[in-house]
Amino acid sequence: MKFITSLSLILGILAFQPAYALVSLAKVIADHMVIQRGEPVNLWGHAAPKEDISVFFKGATYRAQADKQGNWLVTLPAQAASTGHTIKVVGVNTITLSDIAFGDVFLAGGQSNMAYTLEQVISRFPDEKHQKSYPDIRHFKVQRNYNFNGEQRDIKHGKWLQASASTIGQFSAVSWFFAKELAQYRDVPIGIISSNVGASPVESWMSLSALSLFPNAQTLAQQLQNSEFKEQLLAQYKAKRQAWRKANPNKKLPYSINRATQLDFKPTGFYNAMIAPLQPMRFKGVIWYQGESNTNKPNDYAKRFSTLIASWRQLFEQPNLPFMFVQLANFRLPDEQPKDSNWAILRDQQTQVFKTIPHTAMALAIDVGERHDIHPKDKETVGKRLALGARYLAYGEKDVSFVSPMLLSAEVNNNQVLIHLEHIGKGLKVQGNELKGFAIAGQDKQFRWAKASLTTSGVKVWHNDISQPKFVRYAWADNPEQANLFSADGLPATPFEVALP
Repeated sequence: MKFITSLSLILGILAFQPAYALVSLAKVIADHMVIQRGEPVNLWGHAAPKEDISVFFKGATYRAQADKQGNWLVTLPAQAASTGHTIKVVGVNTITLSDIAFGDVFLAGGQSNMAYTLEQVISRFPDEKHQKSYPDIRHFKVQRNYNFNGEQRDIKHGKWLQASASTIGQFSAVSWFFAKELAQYRDVPIGIISSNVGASPVESWMSLSALSLFPNAQTLAQQLQNSEFKEQLLAQYKAKRQAWRKANPNKKLPYSINRATQLDFKPTGFYNAMIAPLQPMRFKGVIWYQGESNTNKPNDYAKRFSTLIASWRQLFEQPNLPFMFVQLANFRLPDEQPKDSNWAILRDQQTQVFKTIPHTAMALAIDVGERHDIHPKDKETVGKRLALGARYLAYGEKDVSFVSPMLLSAEVNNNQVLIHLEHIGKGLKVQGNELKGFAIAGQDKQFRWAKASLTTSGVKVWHNDISQPKFVRYAWADNPEQANLFSADGLPATPFEVALP
């Protein structure tokens, strides 16, 4: 009886004690992290409700209190570029962060061509295995995760890696070459937050509110918040896969069916779980490589991608956040005769984004793709071209030539079409003996390969059998590998289609 009374007393006392939980940090805040220089420094995490948090940094103390849900955030003053810092976070427990750097942080988004690691393309770049260490280039890979139940407070997992011969194989290949190129021009730590998923469509990286312009996608995202709806959808997907396998025994499930019958690629899923949790961070810029998974319906990609850019800028409270993106590479066998192409339409949509959305840069890749691999190995050229855009937009190097030659205007002169181009810098050049990649059509829009030659401001295009040209295309194909018009600086001319009066 005495024991029971004592136990009851102890339990009664404990019932009135405040609840304690170990203080934790957001998973992206860890040893070797790079934090954006020149911006207020946000540190955030979780603790017991109303718990007092103290942060010790460079001899100063910063305090905060967790809210009713246990969420807390402390803001430190902006810092100059530097390395080797220690930050201590104290609540009921103590967390010590070591080797923290302040530099420039870039968010690397998109699908598989951004996700592809250096190890996956190392056969193209064997010397990278023997690179000297770049301890101030650091990479954080956000673990794949999705969630349809609103914007999440934290990512699933990740780890900061310093660049060395033993680690760079795990880096996003595009990100590695991008950061390595910037390191040649900027003596500051470079951090890459690599948050991307292969085969993901643009809608999966958009917020629920951003999808208001796309009712079908937004409705699906809202329905996916209902567990019963998700179970029904999964059952339908399972039935589709089983039906295909029954009709096609001993065959591998096609990629298109496999992808279409997976939940995680649906609208908002990756945004909620892999982008929204990074909201307190500040970035020097975004690099983006995506679009292949939207080529089935390319005609409104510009509207969708522009909306994504605006929503990310709003999320991070950086209205002029530089956005450097890759135009789709060439892929598949080249066409024997000119024809329509969804890949060409999507590239043109990407060009529209560059032309209409401020603080963007577009890196072309129509000269580095591969016929039989949607994942071309030449990630170095892509990374370097993205870096050109960053040097201009993020660092203000106004003498950098980062824009590929683009259509300015076109006019008919007798039976020839004079194409005027802008962004030609020091001039134009042809890689090869004969200028190729142009197609021309009359009113019937039956395109034929055209003759073409350089002029002082662009190109002259014609076909002897078309006396009244009405349309001209350049590099308009899934794989325009024959297109060989470049700027003198080595940037490929931008694909286009133009209707003539």
